[in-house]
Amino acid sequence: MGVDPSLLTRKDFLAAVAAWSLCPSIPAQETQSDPTSADMEAYERLVGLEFTPQQRELAGRSVAQTRRAIRQLRDRDLANSIEPPLVFTPRPGGDSKKGRDLAASPLRSTRDAPPDRLLDLPVRQLASLLRSKKVSSTELTRLALTRLRTVGARLNCVVTLTEELALAEAARADQELASGKSRGLLHGIPYGVKDLFAVKGYRTTWGAEAFKDQVVDLDATVVERLRSAGAVLCAKLSCGALAYDDVWFGGQTKNPWNLSQGSSGSSAGSASAMAAGLVGFTIGTETLGSIVSPSVRCRTTGLRPSYGRVSRHGGMVLSWTMDKVGPICRSAEDCGIVFAAIHGRDPLDPTSVDRPFDWRPGASLKGLKVGVLAEDMDQDWRPKLERLVGSVSPVKLTPPPMEYLAVLTVEAASAFEPLIRDSRIDQIGKLWPPEFLAARYYPAVEYLRAQQARAQMMSVYARETAEFDVLVAEGSGSNQLITTNGTGHPQVVIPWGTDSRGGPRSVSFFGRMDGEAALLTVAQSLQETAEFHRQMPQVAHSS
Repeated sequence: MGVDPSLLTRKDFLAAVAAWSLCPSIPAQETQSDPTSADMEAYERLVGLEFTPQQRELAGRSVAQTRRAIRQLRDRDLANSIEPPLVFTPRPGGDSKKGRDLAASPLRSTRDAPPDRLLDLPVRQLASLLRSKKVSSTELTRLALTRLRTVGARLNCVVTLTEELALAEAARADQELASGKSRGLLHGIPYGVKDLFAVKGYRTTWGAEAFKDQVVDLDATVVERLRSAGAVLCAKLSCGALAYDDVWFGGQTKNPWNLSQGSSGSSAGSASAMAAGLVGFTIGTETLGSIVSPSVRCRTTGLRPSYGRVSRHGGMVLSWTMDKVGPICRSAEDCGIVFAAIHGRDPLDPTSVDRPFDWRPGASLKGLKVGVLAEDMDQDWRPKLERLVGSVSPVKLTPPPMEYLAVLTVEAASAFEPLIRDSRIDQIGKLWPPEFLAARYYPAVEYLRAQQARAQMMSVYARETAEFDVLVAEGSGSNQLITTNGTGHPQVVIPWGTDSRGGPRSVSFFGRMDGEAALLTVAQSLQETAEFHRQMPQVAHSS
């Protein structure tokens, strides 16, 4: 994957799983005869079991019946979009604990930009320019389309330009703004969406050769909500094949700061386009690092919301109990503005929830309980953080049980099970096929035990973090990224300059379930003390 050693992304995590997961090179050929005692004994060796001959004889008839049921399941048309009736619940007892109210304070001022670099600006300033009629949505949109064609081609971050739709939406925004109708801060702002989400009339490729001509005849809920907010969709951005890594059927998406390097993580195009100022904001997804990792690599700001806060309807399913949708933006404030438009209950997504988002940008941080991972107490950002919040406490957290990651692998293999049995498995990139094939050797009993290990991890994390509103860590947060993707807790990552070798540095913030307001406020306040998020790569200034 080419990720810095300091980052842990999905490939790193699944590499840990590979230590105890079997990876056959080809799927076993199905035969029509019932399994023999020798077949069962061979399978036992594969999964680390040892039954007696008598136990195999007892199980034999049921195994044969199970095999026939499996054949019937394979004949049934089960689309990727069908949700199993087993909903992951990361909020024990119902509502999550309400965060503290935050009193508002004035925002910092922003700076100007020349006409060809307007998309370097944060959302709030773009909104101000639109409302003061210093620029039109159509002008911003044409600028975005031009940059997506030119710089986007160099970065290999664009799958499909939605030019006709974009110009129509921009014209509508200009008409509405001229008549005094405002849909909010996103009204007239061009954006791009990860090409896992359906948009009527356009391809939805999921980054894979097997689906490169797929057209899904609906608009994803996140696209509909952004349209209602007046945002202008300009492009469907690249993602790794079936949401794995930064390589799609068109090649590798590049890091704008280093064109010899991939942008990392499956929200590759969203982070790359955002970093280079091709659009005003982008939408990504994360199952195990795919918003955070490319945000670190490309020096953008990313929000992975709590599980269930943003509808996944109309998006590709990878893991029903781990997929999340969130924004990748210039700043933490921008992430809050976008999140405010897209969060909320959707009857078309049974995992979605309706929780308040009482966010006040620029709020005072006094009274918030903030912890810093003990190993990061010597980082240069800690004194700045202490001046903002008053004091911080060191925190030691239990590492996650890596075996719970089998949940992701098994659910992903189930979501794409038909590919395992036909020629398309050779058209989904190089990374998923061995994982999908290996998952067929993973017993259902052990999948549920992995979910039990996950539940145990959730209890431990809840106990160890109960007193804190926000936890802060260097980089991606390493173990905490792994833990919180499984527990469903939110994370924000902001850029923090470079290290001694010129590589990217970031700071991560972890919050309570549904605690995005406090999380974003702390992240925004620290971000504005250094303004690393205003730095732009050289490729952003070229045509």
